[in-house]
Amino acid sequence: MNKLAAILISLVTFFAITAMAGSPISKSPGDAVRADDEIDNLLRQLDSVLAKSPDIIRAKEARIAARRGTYASAPDEEHRYWAAADLYEEYSTFDSDSALHYADLALSHARALDRRDLMTEMELNKSYIFSATGLLEEADRSLNSVKPDSLPTSLAVKYCERLLFLSTHRDLYIGVRHEKEFYSLKVDSIVQCLTADIPPTDPVYGWLIGWKSLNYKTKSKDAIPVLKKAVDGTTLSSRADAMNAWMLAKLYERTGDRHNHFKYLLLSAIADVQVCNKEIASLEEVSDFLCRSGDLDRANAYINYCIAAANEYKSRVRIGKLAERQKNILDAIHRRSQDQARANTRFIWALALILLALVGATLYILKQNRLLRASRESLNRTNGELSIRVDELTGRVDELSAVREELHSAIAELSDMYEDARHSVGVLAEDNETRDNYIANVFAICSSYIDKIDEFRANLHKLLSQRQFDKVMSIVKSPELSAEEIKELYNNFDTIFLKMYPDFVEDFNSLLRPEERIELKTPGRLTHELRIYALVRLGLNDSVRIARFLHCKSQTVYNARQRMRKKAIIPREEFADAVRNLGKATV
Repeated sequence: MNKLAAILISLVTFFAITAMAGSPISKSPGDAVRADDEIDNLLRQLDSVLAKSPDIIRAKEARIAARRGTYASAPDEEHRYWAAADLYEEYSTFDSDSALHYADLALSHARALDRRDLMTEMELNKSYIFSATGLLEEADRSLNSVKPDSLPTSLAVKYCERLLFLSTHRDLYIGVRHEKEFYSLKVDSIVQCLTADIPPTDPVYGWLIGWKSLNYKTKSKDAIPVLKKAVDGTTLSSRADAMNAWMLAKLYERTGDRHNHFKYLLLSAIADVQVCNKEIASLEEVSDFLCRSGDLDRANAYINYCIAAANEYKSRVRIGKLAERQKNILDAIHRRSQDQARANTRFIWALALILLALVGATLYILKQNRLLRASRESLNRTNGELSIRVDELTGRVDELSAVREELHSAIAELSDMYEDARHSVGVLAEDNETRDNYIANVFAICSSYIDKIDEFRANLHKLLSQRQFDKVMSIVKSPELSAEEIKELYNNFDTIFLKMYPDFVEDFNSLLRPEERIELKTPGRLTHELRIYALVRLGLNDSVRIARFLHCKSQTVYNARQRMRKKAIIPREEFADAVRNLGKATV
């Protein structure tokens, strides 16, 4: 492709990518909390439990049906009371109307038994249902019907717990927001009084300690280990486990630990779903957390589950709060859809620009192809003219005579150079200190001058005089003469080198492992590898120069040197230096 077309497409592609750069990217919970496998696994576990919720609900309804049978077959008032109380417990977080119905039944049985303690407990249970469904006045009446001063310890704890539940839900439903506290000073006073009489062995101890510490950041840090031990040691299979995990999440939120806050909210939500708790606050908070983090699809699925659970539980006030949260999520999804639509529009424009650029480039290439065909036709015409010129050049053979004279002159210059080289050899022979450094170069120069140069020159002159150019070309192209000269060069080199270094082969073998030592097949004739390292001994260490001297490929020299280094008894990097230091030259 022509450079101009390539530049055009590159520019359009750049602008297209720039246009697409504003596409919205959905966030994940990792944007708000530290991304790790633990959070991802908990989210997947929560999704799995929610998918199994229909089976969990069916198992719950089967237990309720069995308890109804127990209630129907109860033989007396006391058995009917405890059966009704069990049904209340099953329904308390599952169906508010049914829970209230069985609380009233249990209350009537307690009156028939004239058991003040059982009547008090049912009134406290009814206050829980009224608070959970937003019937705050009814919850107040149920609590006011109880005289706290005359209660035993267990019911006193339950009374304070229900009073705390009502107070916090009143703040939630009315929309009271406290500046620094999580709950009002009235609730704080209730919690402080309540925890004074609760032993650490009580099941609600950790829950109440959490409430007691929640309003104070320093106390929250102290309460975390107590509650964490209780939560981490459970199987998340009860309502109490879910409440403790939720409280631990609130303590972590108070201390600013967003990771553990989210982690224990997830654990609480998992426990709530597993026990069929439809008065579920933890999953609602998880949904809100995910909405703020950008995981809108999961947040919407969770809030839909919460709304369905609230409808089934018949929590009228909670439905309104959940609808508001759902509206926020749907608004965020709508905004995301609008952003995606804008991004899609940018994609379409970018693709249109790229398509336009490709069409332009295609047209440009077609135009260049037409120009190329015209150029080829012009080139063909030029080739025809050149053929005519070649015929004319055949008449200029006489000019070869001048070339022949120049060849004579060159041969004379080569003879002078040969004499200079011989003289250099004599000088080097007299100077022992510099002989080793230059002897390789001397032989390289001498290898260019062969005894047959005069005969070659005479034959060439004769053939040129007879205008037998084809024979000249065949002689020049024939490798036979060079092969003979190279062979003679090798023989001369081996003879001279072994005279100067008669112990070279033995010394060289001393550097090799015994089984790898080299034996000369022909006395006085070095092997290819020995000839290479003979040149190394003379100071010629460059593989390219060695290959040029020996008239072979540099890769062949390199491979031969590598093989010999592998056979050495000394480190490979020291082998060449050791070869250069072998023996003393014999004059």
